[in-house]
Amino acid sequence: MKIQYASDLHLEFRENSCLLRDDPLSVSGEVLVLAGDIGYIGDENYSRHPFWDWASENYREVIVIPGNHEFYKMFDIDKLYNGWSLKIRENIPCHYNSVISLDEDTDLIATTLWSHIPLQDAYVTESAITDFRRIRHGSEPLDYTRFNDEHSRCLRFLKQGVMQSTAGHIIVATHHVPSFELMAAEFRGSPLNGAFTVELGDFIADSPVEYWIYGHSHRNINKVIGHTRCICNQLGYVSGNEHLSFDREAHISI
Repeated sequence: MKIQYASDLHLEFRENSCLLRDDPLSVSGEVLVLAGDIGYIGDENYSRHPFWDWASENYREVIVIPGNHEFYKMFDIDKLYNGWSLKIRENIPCHYNSVISLDEDTDLIATTLWSHIPLQDAYVTESAITDFRRIRHGSEPLDYTRFNDEHSRCLRFLKQGVMQSTAGHIIVATHHVPSFELMAAEFRGSPLNGAFTVELGDFIADSPVEYWIYGHSHRNINKVIGHTRCICNQLGYVSGNEHLSFDREAHISI
């Protein structure tokens, strides 16, 4: 089985939508995994976007893992739960904290994996990061404590999913970056890193996970941690030329 992967398509931006319309993905797998930041699920135009029609026709299944941008129309994250899903097309679900059997011996563990914001960086992070103005919990704007609570829930789900899987092939797909080993040098030392990356290097190295697909950073860095291949294929913001390393046919073979 071939699994194609990408993230951070950001279809909410015209430049990104036009690029993928004029030069679409080169179909290289039966399944397409999209690791977050595809668009705003609270926008009525999200499910109407022609990209979904194209993807539905060209893949057996497309699995979307929501990123932070999916919730940018003031989505209430208190409504999320393990196993939450949204049907975009008949063969295109958006899954939050779910284990999906891709075949009889391959599990995909899908979670946004919100990162963790240290207390000392909380004020500057809340001031600088758009999540805290575009996402809510209940009637309140998202704050760092609720952000960190969601990290804890995702991490518990992830560890349990890996531990309980009996599949011969385990793939993890997260939106947020799972190790500072995958961070671009330009971001090292930033007080905002807690909103992007969480250090799970030891967990990854000791795990049976074969592939770990991630996104969020808009920097494509692939690295083996332990026996796990950590891979990404992020389009990023076309207006900022972040798409130049995007691979239209990136895939893995199981």
